[in-house]
Amino acid sequence: MTNEAAQRFSSGTAVVTGAAAGIGEGFARHLGLLGMHVVVADIDRDRAAAVVDDIAAAGGRASAYAVDVGDPSGVEEFAAAVFEGRGSVELLINNAGIESAGLIWEIDDARWRRLMQINVDGVFYCIKSFVPRMIAAGTPSCIANLSSVGGLNTVAVQAPYIVSKHAVLAMTECLHQDLSIVGAPIQVSAVIPHSIRSDIFRSALREAPTDNPTANAVFAAMQRDNVERGLDPLDAAAHMLDQIAAGEFWIHSDDEMCTAAAHRRGRQLLDLAPPADPRDMLTRMGVPVPEGA
Repeated sequence: MTNEAAQRFSSGTAVVTGAAAGIGEGFARHLGLLGMHVVVADIDRDRAAAVVDDIAAAGGRASAYAVDVGDPSGVEEFAAAVFEGRGSVELLINNAGIESAGLIWEIDDARWRRLMQINVDGVFYCIKSFVPRMIAAGTPSCIANLSSVGGLNTVAVQAPYIVSKHAVLAMTECLHQDLSIVGAPIQVSAVIPHSIRSDIFRSALREAPTDNPTANAVFAAMQRDNVERGLDPLDAAAHMLDQIAAGEFWIHSDDEMCTAAAHRRGRQLLDLAPPADPRDMLTRMGVPVPEGA
């Protein structure tokens, strides 16, 4: 933890969506340790309350709020309640998101809509409801939107998630520019996590199972690697909050891996090269390449 993070995030209110598990929980817990009042927002009320109890047990201050970020009226009510109770928001972390496996033409229509509703629309709804209030409050603040290394590159059998994270990254860059036009004292940061321990791949297969054997094998391998080699959410949150506190736009969980991903994308665009051959990825992950591929 840097002195800058300890000072900048030692007071005020932080709102974290999708904060009942994974990366969001890591952010919420670390912000509680730093001294902010953390609004733990999640669609799962019970799990959000459990995180609040843990933050309080560690000496922090927090409150839980059950909200579906894909519901615009619910998000508006949420923002109104936070500002009525807290008066201002110094840090908004738009983290809520879900995954989905399968070849793009095999994705169920309802699953596609629900993923975009949470991953993309949810960020937009939070921006739409919180930003005007943050501008009116006039306090220096920050908005950090969770994209992904998948927002820099493309990956087979993850099309809905990859598309959504590219959209979040573009939305974050546009937000940065729009806030610059109006001169609002709001910093914008694009968070690019690499591999942070969570249940996201297992949850995807549970909530939207696919019959595609390659997709199932890829997600099983990704979940295994995530558990074995993924960063601890609390450690990753501390590292990323240091960068946010320093005023950075690009926020990385793993500096080396995330920078390498950005450079790969840059080289692909400069060379006008086609997307990477997914068969190489399958081989590295130990997933059998389908016959005829």
